[in-house]
Parts: sequence; C-alpha cells; structure tokens
Amino acid sequence: MLYFFNFYFGAIVGSFIYVCVLRLPKDEDIVFKKSYCERCNKEIPWFYNIPLFSFLFLKGRSGCCQEKINLDYFVVELITGLLFLINFILFDSYLTIIIFDLLHVILLLIIIIDYKNRIIFDVFSYTLIFTGLIINYFFSSINPYNITILDALITVIISSGLFGLLKFLYKKIKKIDGLGGGDIILIAGLSAWTGFKFFLYLLILSSVTGIVYYYLLNKNKDENFEIPFGSSLGISFIVLLYYAKCFIKIY
Repeated sequence: MLYFFNFYFGAIVGSFIYVCVLRLPKDEDIVFKKSYCERCNKEIPWFYNIPLFSFLFLKGRSGCCQEKINLDYFVVELITGLLFLINFILFDSYLTIIIFDLLHVILLLIIIIDYKNRIIFDVFSYTLIFTGLIINYFFSSINPYNITILDALITVIISSGLFGLLKFLYKKIKKIDGLGGGDIILIAGLSAWTGFKFFLYLLILSSVTGIVYYYLLNKNKDENFEIPFGSSLGISFIVLLYYAKCFIKIY
C-alpha cells in the first residue's frame, strides 16, 4: 500500500509540475488559477483532472471539446510517480525520501521547461546550490555522492568559473553566445551536490545526452540549433544520483 501511495502521490505532484511547466514561462499564476483546457480555455472540472486516471478514462481526449490532450501530461505524471516510488525504495528514512523527492521536483521543472522553452529559471539553480551546500554540511551522510562540504564548495567555484570562462571566450571568438548564463548557474547548483569526481562524470554524460538531443530534435540539420543543455544536465544528474546510491558503496 505504501508503494502505491508514494507512486500516486508522485503522480499528483507531477500534475502540478506540468502546470508549472505550462504557466511559469508565460508568467501565469500557478496557485490560485484553476485548471483550464489548452484548446478551448474552458475550466476543467475536478473529475476530469485526476492524475493518470482521467487521461485513460477520457482516452486522451478533452472532456469539453474532444480535442486530443497533450500526452506530456500523462508522461510527466507517470515519470514523477516512478521517481517518487524509486526514492521510497532506495532511501532509508522519511526525511531523506522527502529531500530527494523535492530535489527531483526541481530537476524535473528544469528538465522539462528547458526542453520546451530553452529557459532555466535561476531560482531553481540557486536553490540547488544552497540546498546542496546545506545538505553536505549538516547531513552529508544522506548524499549518495558521499562528499564533504569543502569538496562541494571548491567544485561550485571551479565549475562556475570554468564555464563562465568558456562562455566569455566563445563569445569573444564567435561573436555569439555558446552557453547561457542560466546553464552556468545550473552547473554550479548540480556540482554542489556531486563534488568534483562526479562533476566530471556529469559533464561526460550530459554531453552525450546533448548529442542525442541534437540528432533527435534537429531534423532540419540547423548548425545553429540550440541544444537544451540544462535538460541534458538534469537527466544526467538523476542517472548519476541513482548510480551513486546503488553502486558507489560497493566499490
């Protein structure tokens, strides 16, 4: 029963995450404004707004105008539910589970918003920096990357400084931005959790993910195609986090 509760609670949170994905880039209210149909703008009644089940019951079509519902709703709810379930299985204490559930909420917001809009909200990245440093100072034992606060601080400085320099040099040579400022802050935020060793792994894996994005999304072979690097970093971080939790102590 607890497994299902954690999974479905994650799906509920995933529903809210997708509301944020749709509304934050448009500066819409995410708390008090009621859910509405993207097609006809009619308010969605609560019984058509039940995570996962409503999509299946309605067979992927809106109850008000019968237009197709974006599959992203269902996918985000399902993925969030699965991540919450994995956290419940892997982590020992409820405090740790809550911390990593919240971490995944931030990461999913970064991944999906950057994928859809090429936007990274700095507030999410700064939250990663501060929470990473706080966790590694007061509760370092619950971080699967198993690093010290000194390692976290040094890696934040090195990672942000290195990519800030790369951004400056690229613009100086090419006269265009090769890396967004939001990417640099996000790199600092993730490195506050990973430490230097896993920061290097993060760069390798996110580069591979970025290449996959390029070939999957750049169908017109545009040389100036903008890779959602923040999304690549977020996905890679989650993969490395679970790898560290499951295997790092074995070695």
